[in-house]
Amino acid sequence: MELIAGAALRRRLNDDPPLLTGLVDPETQVQMNGVDLTLAEVSRFGAGPGRVDFDNSTRRIPTPEPLAPDRDGVYRLAAGPWWVRYNEVVNVPPDVFAIGRTRSSLLRSGAQIGTALWDSGYRGRSGSLLTVHHPDGLELARGARILQLVFFQLAAPADRTYAGAYQDE
Repeated sequence: MELIAGAALRRRLNDDPPLLTGLVDPETQVQMNGVDLTLAEVSRFGAGPGRVDFDNSTRRIPTPEPLAPDRDGVYRLAAGPWWVRYNEVVNVPPDVFAIGRTRSSLLRSGAQIGTALWDSGYRGRSGSLLTVHHPDGLELARGARILQLVFFQLAAPADRTYAGAYQDE
């Protein structure tokens, strides 16, 4: 496994399909070791508990309830959990996987993003868990760069690729 960075990352962003589409400003978002994902929307979690089991036969995910930003395009979030979606669409080829990391400015503001692995073969407009820890909350502008997605090259294409419920979300 090897990090896809620098010139190799820029080449892979121009593949067909590219690793990501819908970049707001590639010059700003493409970093030396990854690509910054930007905020499209924030949702609160719907009523009722989620449920996770071994084989997904009784899985239940609370329905996200999108919030409207204020007239300046800012979400004013209280401490607690939120669901965020990104502007960019991810296309992970069979010979790649990706990991997302919270951008440091968000961490320094008392918030962090929890992510799962972006498996080989996944494609879609992803979402993640944003947890605001700061007791005074967080002001988050629509389009803010909040997560850096880092891509890794596998030694060989994966034997199986992602075929789960979140494909093409």
